[in-house]
Amino acid sequence: MKKAILILSLIVVLLPACGKKGPLVLEPEKLPPAVTRLVVRQVGHEIELGWRYPELLSDKKTPLQPGLVRGVSIYHLGKPFAAGTFEKKAELLAKPKAAEIAARGEVHLYAVSFKTKQLQEREHAFAVAYVYGRARSALSAVEKIATRIPPAPVRDLKAGREGKVVVLGWGRPQADTEGRPLPALLGYRVYRRIAHDGGGKAAGPFVRLNAEPAKGEFYHDEDTGADGEYEYRVAAMLDERVESSPSEAVRLHIEDTFAPDVPANLVTFTAKDHVFLTWEAVPDLDLDHYVVYRRSARDDEMKVLAADVRENFYRDRQAAKGQQYAYAVAAVDRKGNASEPCRPVRHKFE
Repeated sequence: MKKAILILSLIVVLLPACGKKGPLVLEPEKLPPAVTRLVVRQVGHEIELGWRYPELLSDKKTPLQPGLVRGVSIYHLGKPFAAGTFEKKAELLAKPKAAEIAARGEVHLYAVSFKTKQLQEREHAFAVAYVYGRARSALSAVEKIATRIPPAPVRDLKAGREGKVVVLGWGRPQADTEGRPLPALLGYRVYRRIAHDGGGKAAGPFVRLNAEPAKGEFYHDEDTGADGEYEYRVAAMLDERVESSPSEAVRLHIEDTFAPDVPANLVTFTAKDHVFLTWEAVPDLDLDHYVVYRRSARDDEMKVLAADVRENFYRDRQAAKGQQYAYAVAAVDRKGNASEPCRPVRHKFE
């Protein structure tokens, strides 16, 4: 009797499952895609790899969290190879853990040292994969670089100030790291970092200042609007991807007490219902805003017409027809340093 009741109970449970079924829908896998934008460059006797992790996992919905990356595998091949054979022939060169990988914004960096004979007129190929949680990503695209014996580092970097500009100067390296005469240099890269006053933060990594190589043995840094300890380094370039080790750092303490340049070439026009003012944009990199002054025939001195103008033009809609005015403009930087007003320009609003 008990056996019959058990069989009947099973039939009742299974009956709803015997109807027509819909298609089986599987959740898409959430796997880590390959890194993007792998970049390889030579800095002295090191080869530095930089990459970005993808924003989304393979389901195209779930954000990838860089904090869950456990480590990276770097694969290397130092000899020519046929297309499609890198994975079979490459060797595991390094396996840094996440804590050993530097981050500069969204870019992650790791450098590997090479011996001199490995760099002399050689072509190297690299690819990376990473471990995300328990899953391993696909291998990145292969990136190649032609390495060379690097120039000797710049050894006589000096820094001084001319007003608000930091002036850097140095001598050209005369030999490579093996003591042999250097070929023509492409130029120099200039790097800087700032420990801001009162911020309580470390200076952080050096950041390249010049997008294009400096062609001579000097550089002018006009972006000195933040107070703090400035450090500079310079590297000599053989080509866009091969440069020397950086020079020793030079340091300067900067306090921005210098006003921006005085705005030049103020011009006024009569528009339908206002006076239009325009002037040359002040080139100071720490420029914050402009102040527009006006004096009417009834005023004894210039008065502030607009105290926070963000563009190099202004429309005076308060001007009255038939009145004569004088206008002037001053520039103010982020620190609050203000220039003298420019030479006044007279305008009759008719």
